[in-house]
Amino acid sequence: MAELETVAVTLQSGDKVQVHSWTKTAAENPLVIVAPGTVTSDWDEFASLLSPSHAPVLVEVSSALELLHFIWEISEPVALLSQGDEAAGWLSDLVGSSPAAATSITICDGEISADQINGMHAISTLILRGRQGKLLSHEAAVAMREAILHSTLAEPEDCGDFPAKDNADAAASAVNWFLTGSGRGDDEFSDGEPIDPKS
Repeated sequence: MAELETVAVTLQSGDKVQVHSWTKTAAENPLVIVAPGTVTSDWDEFASLLSPSHAPVLVEVSSALELLHFIWEISEPVALLSQGDEAAGWLSDLVGSSPAAATSITICDGEISADQINGMHAISTLILRGRQGKLLSHEAAVAMREAILHSTLAEPEDCGDFPAKDNADAAASAVNWFLTGSGRGDDEFSDGEPIDPKS
């Protein structure tokens, strides 16, 4: 398992945010996890199952603006993963205002409104919904998948409303699959049916 490191980062705004990083090697691309109300132990197993090409980082931010300031501190575009509605809204706001800040986004059991989707720039997007989840319906997830360009929907089995915690193996498999192909620039992610990454 990767070692967890926690540091306080002072942003250009003067705000301080806590950053929890599961370190493996120095050559990884960051996968920034935005998940208000969660703790590092919720993500430990998921983080250990991610591909070595991406280093998971859980950042404690309170808005899309703080998230953008954090990405500026990193000085490179990042892959983003959100858990829940609030974090999904922050990611959609970020992609709408600063599209170059992210290489891809993963929305885990969070809903983005039609107005927010209309304000977003095109970006490779994974919508990850636990098949047994109750907070985001299958119909709402399909509607988001149809509305967001370059998106795909994964609905792993044995997952509730927190796929990375409920079934870390299935959630990490879906995210690894997505991150492997999200930078390709083709339409693979916009043409597929909802998938079960473990099938």
